[in-house]
Amino acid sequence: MRTETAPRVGDEAVAHRETDASGPENDRRNRQYVVVRTGNTIAAFSELSTGEDLSFPTELISRQVERLRNTQRP
Repeated sequence: MRTETAPRVGDEAVAHRETDASGPENDRRNRQYVVVRTGNTIAAFSELSTGEDLSFPTELISRQVERLRNTQRP
């Protein structure tokens, strides 16, 4: 597991990646996790890829966090 730079969204965000080679024919499996706190809500995003270090699209995280923020406004 390695810590990654989290996207600058929400009030707080963390990101990490787990990599293992236990798949078929030793294909590397990459799992990326991004967790974001917006107000009193926590949203988790994950991505699973094989053979490549792909990342969950930051634009999608930003849009979802903005929706969360808008629902929390009085």
